[in-house]
Amino acid sequence: MRPPETIPVEELVPHRQPTLMIDGLLEASTERGIASKMFRLLEYGVCGDLVCETALVECVAQTAAAFLGYGQLASPLQEELGFLVGLSSFSFARRPQIGELLLIEARLEKRFEEIFMVKGRVFASKISGECIAEGKLKIYLKNAKKEE
Repeated sequence: MRPPETIPVEELVPHRQPTLMIDGLLEASTERGIASKMFRLLEYGVCGDLVCETALVECVAQTAAAFLGYGQLASPLQEELGFLVGLSSFSFARRPQIGELLLIEARLEKRFEEIFMVKGRVFASKISGECIAEGKLKIYLKNAKKEE
């Protein structure tokens, strides 16, 4: 299978501009994905020269969708359609500025049939760098393959 960074993100998620909130999937495994995003002036999710908190939550959700979509490329039996159905424990250290490189990590914590619990973190510049947002998402993935 092709490395995730070589696959256009539009092949991994259903989102399109102007609401596409990740620029690319950098790493992917069955349990974790890392994506990048650099917001620009006048982009959706930007207010003034700062990125809105809700856009950071959507970055995490789309990172989860991208790494799950990447896994689907290996065995595309049927299309899986996912929905963000809940979030909890989200906290924000600060709002990033436009032009600031963000790395988004989404990690699968638990799964119960078609419900996935994902922990997400948004970092400034590098994964070991400043964590500017973190929290948990609940994702419903219609037609998800059952765990064996």
